Amino acid sequence: MDYEDAPEPHYKSCQTNPAHHYEHHLQTLPLNFSGNQLELEECKIRVVQNTSKQNKPVALWTEDEVCEWIRSQCPRHSSIFVEAISEHAISGRALLRLTAGKLEQMGIAQENHRQSLLKEILQLRMQDDVESLTAAFADGP
Repeated sequence: MDYEDAPEPHYKSCQTNPAHHYEHHLQTLPLNFSGNQLELEECKIRVVQNTSKQNKPVALWTEDEVCEWIRSQCPRHSSIFVEAISEHAISGRALLRLTAGKLEQMGIAQENHRQSLLKEILQLRMQDDVESLTAAFADGP
Protein backbone atom coordinates (compact mmCIF):
# COMPACT_ATOMS: atom_id res chain seq x y z
CA MET A 1 0.00 0.00 0.00
CA ASP A 2 1.42 3.36 -0.98
CA TYR A 3 1.27 6.32 1.40
CA GLU A 4 -1.08 8.06 -1.01
CA ASP A 5 -3.59 5.19 -0.54
CA ALA A 6 -3.49 5.41 3.24
CA PRO A 7 -6.48 6.99 4.97
CA GLU A 8 -6.07 10.56 6.14
CA PRO A 9 -4.96 10.61 9.81
CA HIS A 10 -7.40 12.08 12.32
CA TYR A 11 -6.08 14.97 14.45
CA LYS A 12 -8.37 15.14 17.42
CA SER A 13 -6.27 16.65 20.18
CA CYS A 14 -4.42 19.53 18.61
CA GLN A 15 -5.94 22.92 17.91
CA THR A 16 -4.74 23.13 14.32
CA ASN A 17 -5.73 20.61 11.71
CA PRO A 18 -3.85 21.50 8.51
CA ALA A 19 -2.84 17.99 7.49
CA HIS A 20 -1.16 19.36 4.39
CA HIS A 21 1.35 21.27 6.57
CA TYR A 22 2.42 18.07 8.29
CA GLU A 23 2.27 15.75 5.31
CA HIS A 24 6.00 15.82 4.64
CA HIS A 25 6.68 14.96 8.30
CA LEU A 26 4.11 12.17 8.49
CA GLN A 27 5.37 10.46 5.33
CA THR A 28 8.38 9.30 7.32
CA LEU A 29 6.19 7.51 9.89
CA PRO A 30 5.46 3.80 9.48
CA LEU A 31 1.94 3.10 8.27
CA ASN A 32 1.33 0.69 11.13
CA PHE A 33 1.46 3.45 13.76
CA SER A 34 -1.56 3.37 16.03
CA GLY A 35 -3.83 6.38 16.31
CA ASN A 36 -2.20 7.37 19.61
CA GLN A 37 1.28 7.17 18.09
CA LEU A 38 0.22 9.35 15.17
CA GLU A 39 -1.39 11.81 17.56
CA LEU A 40 1.81 11.99 19.62
CA GLU A 41 3.95 12.51 16.50
CA GLU A 42 1.62 15.26 15.24
CA CYS A 43 1.76 16.97 18.63
CA LYS A 44 5.57 16.75 18.64
CA ILE A 45 5.55 18.50 15.26
CA ARG A 46 3.24 21.20 16.65
CA VAL A 47 5.53 21.67 19.64
CA VAL A 48 8.60 22.12 17.44
CA GLN A 49 6.75 24.57 15.21
CA ASN A 50 5.52 26.59 18.20
CA THR A 51 8.87 26.87 19.95
CA SER A 52 9.73 30.16 18.30
CA LYS A 53 6.40 31.77 19.32
CA GLN A 54 7.12 31.89 23.00
CA ASN A 55 10.14 33.58 24.55
CA LYS A 56 9.48 33.40 28.27
CA PRO A 57 10.03 30.04 29.99
CA VAL A 58 6.79 28.55 31.28
CA ALA A 59 8.20 28.29 34.81
CA LEU A 60 8.36 32.11 34.87
CA TRP A 61 4.76 32.68 33.76
CA THR A 62 2.49 34.70 36.00
CA GLU A 63 -1.02 33.61 36.92
CA ASP A 64 -2.36 35.94 34.19
CA GLU A 65 -0.10 34.35 31.58
CA VAL A 66 -1.26 30.89 32.65
CA CYS A 67 -4.88 32.04 32.28
CA GLU A 68 -4.12 33.48 28.84
CA TRP A 69 -2.54 30.18 27.78
CA ILE A 70 -5.56 28.24 29.10
CA ARG A 71 -7.96 30.45 27.14
CA SER A 72 -5.99 29.87 23.92
CA GLN A 73 -5.51 26.11 24.37
CA CYS A 74 -8.80 25.07 25.97
CA PRO A 75 -11.44 27.54 24.76
CA ARG A 76 -14.37 25.16 25.34
CA HIS A 77 -13.66 24.77 29.06
CA SER A 78 -11.54 27.83 29.72
CA SER A 79 -13.99 29.41 32.18
CA ILE A 80 -13.84 26.32 34.45
CA PHE A 81 -10.06 26.08 34.21
CA VAL A 82 -9.38 29.81 34.57
CA GLU A 83 -11.60 29.97 37.66
CA ALA A 84 -9.65 27.11 39.28
CA ILE A 85 -6.29 28.59 38.24
CA SER A 86 -7.20 32.01 39.64
CA GLU A 87 -8.66 30.65 42.86
CA HIS A 88 -5.47 28.69 43.55
CA ALA A 89 -3.01 31.30 42.16
CA ILE A 90 -1.37 28.85 39.76
CA SER A 91 1.81 30.23 38.22
CA GLY A 92 3.67 28.67 35.31
CA ARG A 93 5.90 26.69 37.65
CA ALA A 94 2.87 25.24 39.44
CA LEU A 95 1.09 24.59 36.12
CA LEU A 96 3.89 22.31 34.98
CA ARG A 97 3.51 20.28 38.20
CA LEU A 98 -0.27 19.76 38.08
CA THR A 99 -1.59 16.20 38.24
CA ALA A 100 -5.05 14.72 37.86
CA GLY A 101 -5.35 14.53 41.66
CA LYS A 102 -4.39 18.16 42.13
CA LEU A 103 -6.84 19.25 39.42
CA GLU A 104 -9.60 17.30 41.16
CA GLN A 105 -8.73 18.97 44.49
CA MET A 106 -8.89 22.33 42.69
CA GLY A 107 -12.52 21.62 41.76
CA ILE A 108 -12.22 20.30 38.21
CA ALA A 109 -14.60 17.43 38.85
CA GLN A 110 -15.06 15.91 35.39
CA GLU A 111 -12.43 13.34 34.43
CA ASN A 112 -12.56 14.29 30.74
CA HIS A 113 -11.88 17.94 31.62
CA ARG A 114 -8.89 16.96 33.76
CA GLN A 115 -7.52 14.70 31.05
CA SER A 116 -7.99 17.37 28.39
CA LEU A 117 -6.08 19.93 30.45
CA LEU A 118 -3.37 17.44 31.38
CA LYS A 119 -2.85 16.63 27.69
CA GLU A 120 -2.34 20.32 26.94
CA ILE A 121 0.03 20.65 29.92
CA LEU A 122 2.04 17.67 28.68
CA GLN A 123 2.39 19.34 25.29
CA LEU A 124 3.43 22.54 27.04
CA ARG A 125 6.08 20.63 29.02
CA MET A 126 7.40 19.16 25.77
CA GLN A 127 7.51 22.61 24.20
CA ASP A 128 9.28 24.03 27.24
CA ASP A 129 11.83 21.20 27.12
CA VAL A 130 12.49 21.79 23.43
CA GLU A 131 12.99 25.50 24.07
CA SER A 132 15.38 24.80 26.94
CA LEU A 133 17.42 22.36 24.86
CA THR A 134 17.45 24.74 21.90
CA ALA A 135 18.72 27.56 24.12
CA ALA A 136 21.34 25.28 25.70
CA PHE A 137 22.70 24.21 22.32
CA ALA A 138 22.54 27.75 20.94
CA ASP A 139 24.83 28.86 23.75
CA GLY A 140 27.10 25.86 22.96
CA PRO A 141 30.88 25.75 22.91
